[in-house]
Amino acid sequence: MPDQITIRGARLHNLKNITLTIPKNRLVVLTGVSGSGKSTLGFDLLYKEGQRQYLEALGLIAFDLAKPPVDSIRGLSPTICVDQHLTNRSPRSTVGTVTDVYTYLRVLYARLGYRQCPSCGGQVPPPYDPLVDRWEPIPDFDGDTDVAEQYYPCPQCGALVAALDMANFSFNKPAGACPTCTGLGRIQQVDTKQLVDEQKSIAGGAVICWNAFLIDYHTACLKAAAAHYGFVFDPFVSIKEYSPQQKDLLFYGVQSPLFQRHFPRTNPPSTVRKGRFEGIATNLLRRYSERILDMEYREKMEGYLITQTCPDCAGMRLRSESRNVLLHGKNIVTLSRLSLDDLSAWLDMLSTGLKPDEKQVAFPILNELNERLQHLMMVGAGYLILDRSTPSLSAGEAQRLRLAALLGSGLTGVLYVLDEPTMGTHQ
Repeated sequence: MPDQITIRGARLHNLKNITLTIPKNRLVVLTGVSGSGKSTLGFDLLYKEGQRQYLEALGLIAFDLAKPPVDSIRGLSPTICVDQHLTNRSPRSTVGTVTDVYTYLRVLYARLGYRQCPSCGGQVPPPYDPLVDRWEPIPDFDGDTDVAEQYYPCPQCGALVAALDMANFSFNKPAGACPTCTGLGRIQQVDTKQLVDEQKSIAGGAVICWNAFLIDYHTACLKAAAAHYGFVFDPFVSIKEYSPQQKDLLFYGVQSPLFQRHFPRTNPPSTVRKGRFEGIATNLLRRYSERILDMEYREKMEGYLITQTCPDCAGMRLRSESRNVLLHGKNIVTLSRLSLDDLSAWLDMLSTGLKPDEKQVAFPILNELNERLQHLMMVGAGYLILDRSTPSLSAGEAQRLRLAALLGSGLTGVLYVLDEPTMGTHQ
């Protein structure tokens, strides 16, 4: 194999018939004034052409990767790009999830975590002993969902306790996420003053986003809903004069707990024509959640929302049964609020305090965790908190997490193209 990359006659953007050779297995810096063609050479030629040639070698056609205007490029390897762009802006994504450190912690807690028995309050150890099967899990099949749930008896009182697995420690899965905030740790409440002018009536344009057609359409639904529950809805009365039932109907709709508390024994209307009104605040929250990954739409709608810490999980994201599982006195939420440096120190302490049978289970998990943490600390990311949201990371921090993942890769012979890798880093 050639020990260098040879480019002949590159004529792309600011590159004017450039010919050069780049040594392999070396750290090569492309430097120059702005507009000199650094990015064109690094990304448009080396990175994209490396991708195209690799896919072509596999017999695949890369329709979005055209051959660049160059006489020839020889000696390229498969390429990987490490740029400054955040690839995951989901509010559910954290430093722990993108680095898989939190994933391995979930395995650790599912295998070794202790919790209280809901019947007697005694400590219930994990259901699996690597040396002896202490308890045989009991499958319980739900006839509606066909999902098997595992149970095992409490060693103190014999009451059946549901087994917890990795999913129960994930705030991105229904099994583990707090049902109130769906694993976000916070709830969005609508600022109703942004939606209506309470000095006006519905017919007079009180709802800011309703045009004449929507006023007529929703007024008919609101009247039908009020008739269904036995009260009157007058579209010509200003909203400031509404009763609690009328306000809850307008803002939260017939299916919300806030409205149903007024009529606990009455089933909601079955159709919109009969009065199945969604509520203007409920409608806004639904549309916001459906497009939560659309950053532009999210920023537009956040002006109508008030963010508060979830009252049920206190911002911890997980269900109470998952938060109550302890490993050497700490739950998984406490660990996720440590920096990567501090977590590494705690894991070292944990490994020395485990019982012999626990070590047998924990050894491969701890090895993977420590290896990942070492790579993260090696690139200077040890100060990052595990549950820090990835959209809040700077470009340099996001790039360092990507570098740490590459350091842990077993691939060789790869060409890495990095975009200003020291951006946002200290010495």
